[in-house]
Amino acid sequence: MTPNPNPSASVSFERNYPGVSPQLLAHTRQMWSARGLDLDRVWQDTIVRLRGFRNAEEWNIGADSRPIDNFFMFDQAIIWVAALHASAGHAVRTEQTGLSVQQWESLHALTFRMIEQLDAIRVLFLTDLPTPSMQIARSISEDVDMALAFVARPKLARRFVECATTDEATEFWRRHIAGGRAFKAVSEQLYRAGLEFDQSGEYAAWRRRVGAILGTAVHTSFRPVRTDGPGAASGQFSKTGDCLYFVTLRLQEMCAYSHGLRTEFGEDLAAVSKLDQSGAAGGLAKLTPLISEIAMAQMIWTLDVDDTEEVTV
Repeated sequence: MTPNPNPSASVSFERNYPGVSPQLLAHTRQMWSARGLDLDRVWQDTIVRLRGFRNAEEWNIGADSRPIDNFFMFDQAIIWVAALHASAGHAVRTEQTGLSVQQWESLHALTFRMIEQLDAIRVLFLTDLPTPSMQIARSISEDVDMALAFVARPKLARRFVECATTDEATEFWRRHIAGGRAFKAVSEQLYRAGLEFDQSGEYAAWRRRVGAILGTAVHTSFRPVRTDGPGAASGQFSKTGDCLYFVTLRLQEMCAYSHGLRTEFGEDLAAVSKLDQSGAAGGLAKLTPLISEIAMAQMIWTLDVDDTEEVTV
């Protein structure tokens, strides 16, 4: 994270989410305060420090709060990625965790890339540019699968960090990541860990449909993807907010599944948190275990809410 020179960055937390659901705002604040965390300060240290940060307080959302709710939850997910990135940066300097140094190095590199991508999607959402949002969303989803594969497979992480040339990196991607290979490996590991994950079930089918939709934005076609208006197909991504919903869910899954793939993952984060000797009120890495708890709780709460509402993706 780098300092943002934008003078409007001093605007308050809640004013950046005009029209957000009061229930969502209150529930989120309660989750943070219950763990003794200062949401406003962490938000200033993460979201406001994004290089593409823009003040959204003048954004007119109309009567429907769902777009701004998606935006709000998306920023919450960014905070978790930023916290994991900070933790990985400390963890690479120790061998006192269950994850190897190469696994932490892999996570550190991937989360850095993710933060830049999430920063870009945030800007594209505020400027309503859905097609590039979809392109980046697809890449983030692949990176989530890759990160989970690294958590589950130390040898794979070692091979990743040992790639010294572009050709080696391309070959690594082709053999281990491309074509859904990372997702398949992760789902198999989740099953072995005792978590229900049916690759032929409804969720997996939804993932494939979304992947196909995002793919149409990546690969140029004579028939462009319709993102709005009467020509937009039912169940497809109709607005940039749909990308935010999908990416947010994938990042929440990254948090939850990391703990499921390795029962010691939470203990590792707690051990790393002690390495953060920041003189501030609390370095971000110190807070990662609690922020992880919030991310998983938000995933459960969001899915429970969506069970009673129509989801557009």
